[in-house]
This record gives sequence, structure tokens and C-alpha cells, in this order.
Amino acid sequence: MIGFEARAHRRVLRVCALLALAGLAACVAPPSYRNRPFAADAPSTFVLAHAAIVEEPRHATRHLDEAKTIVYAQTQGGSLTAGLVFGALGALANMGMVDSQTGLDAARMKGKLRLEPRQLFLDAAIRQGLELTDTSGPARTDATPYLSISKSPSGRLVAAAAVQLELGSGAAQWSGLYMYQLASTYSLDELARPSEDLQRKLAAEAAQGFGELAAFIAREEAGRKDASANAPPEREFVFSTELLGGAAHPMPARLIASSQELVWCRTFEGVFALRRSGMKIRTRGI
Repeated sequence: MIGFEARAHRRVLRVCALLALAGLAACVAPPSYRNRPFAADAPSTFVLAHAAIVEEPRHATRHLDEAKTIVYAQTQGGSLTAGLVFGALGALANMGMVDSQTGLDAARMKGKLRLEPRQLFLDAAIRQGLELTDTSGPARTDATPYLSISKSPSGRLVAAAAVQLELGSGAAQWSGLYMYQLASTYSLDELARPSEDLQRKLAAEAAQGFGELAAFIAREEAGRKDASANAPPEREFVFSTELLGGAAHPMPARLIASSQELVWCRTFEGVFALRRSGMKIRTRGI
């Protein structure tokens, strides 16, 4: 147990160091909005992949299935006061408490949900006419689909269909997260003991979410030749959302499209379709 705790503390210290380095890097090169690159002479091809950022262990994140296609994460738990009062050591303890609570939550939900995100995205990609392959090529894009479940500040669990896209390798690799927030939210108890009705509703909403993501990617492909010349500029705005940490985490974005229910936006991480009901938009007219 002592060895496990020591390793956990070392992982947290590495996270803190990486965050500090990221802050220094940001001073040198500001982050940019995620625009997927396209090869000039060939259509994109897609390969079902296993992105490390999705499948490798991370702080406050757990997999709820053996295939590592249902990912649970939380930003809540522990005590913010500890960080404010006790500084770095308090923040370190807080991070450990969050990670511990994530593990306890995940243990209750592990193996309970019956859906296959990879197959749902594959079916949607085929319907949208995306070119799928199992070979490498200059325009190959690795796609890792998964279901994201996160604990919101209210304690409700928010689900989203997600696809991590990666193009290229090494230092020149481009990566972006495409995520579609599902309509329903759940309590921990509901997902720990899911009813048949809940299983069917979640599967149906996930299928719709992956369908919307595949359709968006297909529209990107269809408009890639003249997108830069003819597309209207994307308007910048600031928002927070229960899916990404709540009101305490405002972030900038560019508006892609919006409706009464959804806001499609481009962030520094990728493309998100977010429920208006769970957003606080800090810019007028969005």
C-alpha cells in the first residue's frame, strides 16, 4: 500500500510539473483553436485506433469497461479550501482526494453499461460515407471513439459521445477531440444500477451523438477545398459548461453553429457540441 501511495504521489507531482511547464510554454506560444488539417491531394481516410490519451491511466480518470471505451472523469471532490489555505501541499492533497473519489465512483459503475462506442461510431461513419481503411497513408487519421462520463459540479453525471482524432506522428502530430454532449444526465446510483430502460436510452442517445459527430466530420470533408476561402469567420465568445468543470472554468471558443438546444464550438482542445441548458455563455448574441 505504501508503495502504491508513493507511486500515486509521484504521478501527481509529475502532473503538477507538466502543468507548470505548460504554463511556461503558453507564455512563449499561445494556444490555437483546433482546426483539422487536410491533405491537399487526397481525401482523408479514417482508422479505428487506440489513442494513448484515451486508454492510458490518468489522474481522476477511470475506465468503466475492459475495452477502455467508457471513460469516467471528475473535477469535483476533495476540498478547494485545502489548496487555498495550505498552498502547494494542500493542492496536492486535494488532487489525491479527487483521484481517490474517482476510483470509488468508478468501482460502483464498472462493467454495468452495455454499449459499444467503437461500433456505434463505425456504423455512423459508414452511413456518412467516410472512407475507412486499415492501412497507412499520407491522409490517414486515427479515430478513437469512446463514451465520456463526467461528474458535474452539481454531482450529476454528464455523458458525451467522443472521438479523439490524431493525424501524423511525433512532434508534428495533430490531435483534436470531437465531443457531442448527450441530452440526459444521471445520478451515480442510476449508473451503478442501470435499469433496462436506462440502458436503452443511453445507447440510443450515444448512437445519435456518434451520428452527429460523423456527420460533422463528413461536412468538414465535403467543404475542405473551399472552406478557408468561403466560410464565414467563426465568432469568438467565452463560456463555461457543466461538461467541462462548470462555472469555475470559463474558456474561450469560436462559434461554429447554434440552435435552441445545442452550441457547436471550436476550442483549444477540439470541437464540442454542448447543451445550452448546461452552459453559461458570457458573450452576448450567441
